[in-house]
Amino acid sequence: MTEENIQETRETENPTELKEKAAFHYLIENATKADFDKAKKASSDELTPDTVNSRKKNGVIEVLTNGKWKSLTAFKDTLNSPESDDDEIREYKYVGQIKSINKLLVEGYFWEHYECYLVDKSTGKIDTTWTRPYISPDKKMLASLSMPYGLEGPPLGIQILRIENNGQNLTKFLEINQQKWSPYDFYWESPSSLIIQILPVERVLEINGIPKEEDYSYIRLKI
Repeated sequence: MTEENIQETRETENPTELKEKAAFHYLIENATKADFDKAKKASSDELTPDTVNSRKKNGVIEVLTNGKWKSLTAFKDTLNSPESDDDEIREYKYVGQIKSINKLLVEGYFWEHYECYLVDKSTGKIDTTWTRPYISPDKKMLASLSMPYGLEGPPLGIQILRIENNGQNLTKFLEINQQKWSPYDFYWESPSSLIIQILPVERVLEINGIPKEEDYSYIRLKI
């Protein structure tokens, strides 16, 4: 992404212009692949992939908890169901648990759509994220990207949630939804900074396929 494009992003997403809409400031600026690789190397994944302790029964996810199988009844597959039309198909997959916030992570696959769910192990409360979330180094925030550029309508950008009460509450901190760049990957650089791998939307339309390494640009989001 060129400096000119970044400047345009700053103009449309200038923190001072959003002051009355949000109680926080953020800044988007250029970053490099070296910044991205450094953040990637320093990152740690909070997810424990204990999928061996899960199973499906009648299309419903069950998770082994304290020696007993617990059904996650909110997540029931309809794949291969003869009464379901294509656009109603859904399939859920248990991914693991994020112990630091006491959550189970479930993926939902739908007709041309995907999202994730954080299920509180104590209360059963479900929070939805655009895609798989990753926790900040200080464990006070979690972020997830949108799906890469596709159909009009779904968000395109990044969402950040604030972690409160040791994970009992997840509240919206920031959502950036725009049409200039499509996100592909990201890593937390610090508790207040993320490096995001992107493609300009016009480039996504041009390549019409899997991007090559040289196609990507990188931005830094400071919150």
